[in-house]
Amino acid sequence: MKDNSSNSLHRLFLQHAKELTTFIRQRFPGEQDVADIVQETFLRLSQYPHPETIKNPRAFLFTTAANLTVDKYRRLDTLARYSVDDAEVDAFLSPALSPEQFWQTQQQLEQFVTWLDELPELVRHAFVLYRIEGFSHAEIAIRLGISKRCSERYVMQGMQHISAKLSSDAD
Repeated sequence: MKDNSSNSLHRLFLQHAKELTTFIRQRFPGEQDVADIVQETFLRLSQYPHPETIKNPRAFLFTTAANLTVDKYRRLDTLARYSVDDAEVDAFLSPALSPEQFWQTQQQLEQFVTWLDELPELVRHAFVLYRIEGFSHAEIAIRLGISKRCSERYVMQGMQHISAKLSSDAD
């Protein structure tokens, strides 16, 4: 960076850093990293390809600081939304089942899917929506374009079919 640009940046820092800090604290009261955001703001300005083309450096600084803060909150929100608790990961990864138990569970699941495939399409959809996805009969009726009573009947047919298969499989 040229010596002249360095002096310019230093001058801007002296003129606006305190005001920028106050701006961030007022606009984002819970922000803990105000000093880091101010520093990042001036770093962005120092890395700007042609700083002499900036017509209003103060506005540039304030806009950059606001954008950096908003971006930080967006990143935190995204992380919170999609992060998984370590205990959940450990529970998922921990081998709670022995290889034999895993194989047996896999076989049972494949058998269950085969039994579901034996059902007529609407009965299968109603059963899956009710028993697996947790929809109410009214929601199923709307989704499948059938009556609520019909949804109840289809779910009952699915349950009877699966129950009969389980009973015959147990013998």
